[in-house]
Amino acid sequence: MRIDPAIAALRSDGALQRRAQAGLECIKAAWLAEPGTATVLQALERYGEGAALADCAPLAALVSEIGAARSLVGRLMSAMIGGVGENPLGHVPFRHQYADGLAVLQLAQSGRATLSLMQYAPTEGVTSPASVCFTDGERHEICLAGAVQARRVAVTGIRQHKAKLTCSSMQIRAGSCLSFSGLHETKLVDRVEGRLVMLRVSRPAATPLPSVEYRLADGALLHRAAGECRESRRELMLAVLGAMQRRDAVPAIARLTRTGCESLRWQALRECLALDSAEGFRQLSGISRDAADPLHGPAGALRRDLLARYPQLASAECEPCLA
Repeated sequence: MRIDPAIAALRSDGALQRRAQAGLECIKAAWLAEPGTATVLQALERYGEGAALADCAPLAALVSEIGAARSLVGRLMSAMIGGVGENPLGHVPFRHQYADGLAVLQLAQSGRATLSLMQYAPTEGVTSPASVCFTDGERHEICLAGAVQARRVAVTGIRQHKAKLTCSSMQIRAGSCLSFSGLHETKLVDRVEGRLVMLRVSRPAATPLPSVEYRLADGALLHRAAGECRESRRELMLAVLGAMQRRDAVPAIARLTRTGCESLRWQALRECLALDSAEGFRQLSGISRDAADPLHGPAGALRRDLLARYPQLASAECEPCLA
């Protein structure tokens, strides 16, 4: 295997890598300390604490005036590109992610608010999207460069796990400003020919509802996910307890079937049934009898199905089994 001489040098001397990273960290720190950036970050802090965007003037200007947005981003990018040129193996010190042509660089975060730079790029073999996702929060964006044909997608009604979706075509170009709020509006970029760069200010709801994904063809619900990271972590913890066969955790899991978001409660029911079928079935029966409970319908259907498969569950004294 061939190892580039520059990489070999870093491997042989850890101080070189630390100096390369320190150089990029200094560029970030200098940008954050600039008066113009500091003013924006102060406004981001207020917005993250719940203030209206209109009451955070420097932040509002950032997503409504292309000059302000380009100035803020340009100062960082010109310095950072120079730093990466000098230290090509350094790590740009911002959280980032990339998937299917969309790159996101998180420039700052405070409370519930996040300031991000996004780039849409063409990808081979990727067809037009077949589904659309909605998240519960506010998103304000301004286009810094590029142009693309997109769609504004809105949910105008929901019935029996199907959404009525309406789409309107829109052209996004440099200077275009977009705002979306709640679980009922979003944008869909169909195809990118060149590059599209957007600056986004986002803030989830104080208590966000679960995110949802609908099929564009007929509005069918494809996926639902917890709106809060805390709820997702708790679901993962439940799954781990179940995989470890921790029957001693059943009382705590049973309590979770009655509290939290619907997805967390449902996950708790599944794990409770697997670890202690008698206790899990008692919790399931209680929920199925409560007509006011949002899980009343699914719980009733699952209870009937389990009774058909495992009649012994009708007895509260049944032996635990992996039903």
